[in-house]
Amino acid sequence: MTAGDEGDERVVASKRKAWTYEPAKAPPLADFAAGGNRRKAFLRYWIFENIDNAVDLFFYFSFMLLPASVCSDLGGWLGRLLAPRFHKAAYARAAANLKTIRPELTDIELQRLLDAYADSQGRQMAEYSVAPRLARRHVRMIGTEGLVERCSQGPVIFIAPHISNWEVLWHCLLDMGLDVTMNYDPPKRRSRHYIVNRLRKGAGLGILKPGRSFVRPALRILENGGNLLMFCDEGFNGRIRAPFLGRPVHLEGNYALIARMARKTNALIYPIYIVREEGARFALTALKPFMLPEKFGVEEHLVQDVAQLNVVIEPVVRLHPEQWYFVDNRLQ
Repeated sequence: MTAGDEGDERVVASKRKAWTYEPAKAPPLADFAAGGNRRKAFLRYWIFENIDNAVDLFFYFSFMLLPASVCSDLGGWLGRLLAPRFHKAAYARAAANLKTIRPELTDIELQRLLDAYADSQGRQMAEYSVAPRLARRHVRMIGTEGLVERCSQGPVIFIAPHISNWEVLWHCLLDMGLDVTMNYDPPKRRSRHYIVNRLRKGAGLGILKPGRSFVRPALRILENGGNLLMFCDEGFNGRIRAPFLGRPVHLEGNYALIARMARKTNALIYPIYIVREEGARFALTALKPFMLPEKFGVEEHLVQDVAQLNVVIEPVVRLHPEQWYFVDNRLQ
């Protein structure tokens, strides 16, 4: 797949729909008194969901007491144990998508990747408890020479896929002394929202709301020479929206947003990604940064810009599909 092929022949030129993030509101006591579905929603929010929240928080704080490698190994074991048994639909989708991404796989090779997928998902969840320690002691750097200096010369948009543990990735950037801001679409479960917020804000990562509220603050950061981190791969409503993986180019995802902001602010695009080498050991790779080629008529060339970004991100996902967070979303 090349940018030219995607841009010339297979294009779905729909634009991203603007939306405004609104956090879910807690049902008031009056809903309990009202009975019916309102009472059920009240009980679900205040009673049943809080059981899951309590379990999440118990494991999160308990795992903090463990050595980082032990925490990661325990998460991997839980992932391999639970995914095939209690997440059968996601496991089946992951199997189908792995076979689509790697059609040459034998049954034995596919099963090996499925085991690695379950292991990666479990490790990533457990590693929220120890992400700062992993970033500082368990990451090998590749191609990061001069990265900080390039960031001092003007606005930068780091682009990355959700491979292995992206919480370790941004922590590495902060540990280099960079100020970094990213947008954040909160998970539905309140405990996980608390955990992610606690980790990111506590480390000093800048956080912007998703949707319409993100654009203006993000542009101001770039106009002031700052750094954004944006993840280009997307699972939206349970469906894989990016990378394209042989499907037509479209303008509904973060690719198009990144291209527009980069052109508007003359920002440098810096691709980075992190992979799990073995257990709790990672390698963070910085690819060659680039500017979008000078063109007139931004909207007319947006399809080519999006295809160019996909050509950077998609090979990373294809190379490490078992570590890709969205591999168990629906592809078709």
